[in-house]
Amino acid sequence: MYTHADMDRAALDELFDYTGWAWDRIARTIDGLPPEAFGRPVAGSGWPALSDCIEHFTAAYDGWLNGDWALNLGPSHYPGDGEGYPGTPELKVWPAMKEYRQAVRAQCREALDSDDGWLFTKGERDYGGGPEVWSPGDVIANLLLHERGHHGDLNTLFHQLGVKSYIIDYRYFLTRRDEFALDSEA
Repeated sequence: MYTHADMDRAALDELFDYTGWAWDRIARTIDGLPPEAFGRPVAGSGWPALSDCIEHFTAAYDGWLNGDWALNLGPSHYPGDGEGYPGTPELKVWPAMKEYRQAVRAQCREALDSDDGWLFTKGERDYGGGPEVWSPGDVIANLLLHERGHHGDLNTLFHQLGVKSYIIDYRYFLTRRDEFALDSEA
């Protein structure tokens, strides 16, 4: 069985901060759209709509943090206890999605603030693909990187909607953190 190096708290905190920084720019872009654009189908993307892409990575936080098959930290925040996933109508509305994401990210932050004994203790788990050795910190790192992986999908959706979005590259997080630079300014 493959084992891997431990994540450390500083790296997890930086990934959490980076995805939060990027989210501020994503949310500002969506805030500038007409309300109906958030859940409206968009041609030319792998996702039916902005809402579907964001629901996917936000629900991943919820499932991995709260699922009885995963970290099992508490009840799900998903509307209707998960009935209707994916594509529940409640999350096709931007204010409801922002509230949902805020709830699961707050729970992720609480998990990150746990003691090292819990956060970094590895155990053998089987999530359906055979036994794996993971710690809760590894699960959280996977969630943060999963969200990051969908940033490009969101930029494609913004492009298909004819909207200029903000630069969310990690290098801007490191060097221009206080700026909201549009992609046309790079």
